[in-house]
Amino acid sequence: MQKILFGLLIFGFNYCAASTVTINQNANTFLVTAATGAFGECICNSIAEKGYDLIITGRNQKKLDELQKRLKSQHPLVSVQSLIIDFSDTLTIHLAAKKLERKSISGIVLIGPRPVLTKDGIPTKEEWSQVFLETFINPLEVISAFSPFIKENASIIVISGNSSKNYLPGYPNTNVIRLAWSGEIKNLAHYFGKRKIRVNAISPGPILTQFHIDRIKEKAFSNNISFEEQAAKNASSIPLGAYGKPDDVANLVLFLLSSKSAHLNGINIVLDGGESLAY
Repeated sequence: MQKILFGLLIFGFNYCAASTVTINQNANTFLVTAATGAFGECICNSIAEKGYDLIITGRNQKKLDELQKRLKSQHPLVSVQSLIIDFSDTLTIHLAAKKLERKSISGIVLIGPRPVLTKDGIPTKEEWSQVFLETFINPLEVISAFSPFIKENASIIVISGNSSKNYLPGYPNTNVIRLAWSGEIKNLAHYFGKRKIRVNAISPGPILTQFHIDRIKEKAFSNNISFEEQAAKNASSIPLGAYGKPDDVANLVLFLLSSKSAHLNGINIVLDGGESLAY
């Protein structure tokens, strides 16, 4: 079995589901935020397939319970526990952290909520404040609150977006949130460096999640063409001529957690099939 370095994955929403979290100190345990989303669930499956334990987080307890059941049915030897973390409520972050033991987490994957801002003109200061709080400030609070529980030689992975590297006219204003993460991983790489904890970002381009599948279907219907034809048109700007898949994201996450990426630190990896024009 390939040796996996300690990793940190962040992206989540939820109040603490369990009164305490019991962790096997002899096992690798990975925390995944926003675990019930398309990226989160795929990443959880990939980690569980390696035989590692999981702490899944989210804001909806019912969805967490359903994901926990699916993971346990597919990987009965893997421990799967859940915590509530809601990025719109800082209290949930600190309540969740209180359930853990020091130096108990082998890794965290940070997946933040999708930023939503008006595309017309400049958003109001109230809009900016709310979006920055939920998509940048509070995800950073997760890293801060859980920092004492991360083992040394860990790998923190932040899931961002390809507009962190390349301006996308279709996403004005929200591009700013993605760009903020590009700068912050440099800060975090230096901050955690003394503990030999690596910090990197993955910035996916269009990934064929259900969200994008539904959008392609709607456009195909309005254009009176097949799904396949519309998907090909949409992906025409991608040199590989196709959207990525959630498995592509999960595979890169596993690589960044492995010893094969032991000297990668402070890097923002754009996973977009070559669509970005930035050098």
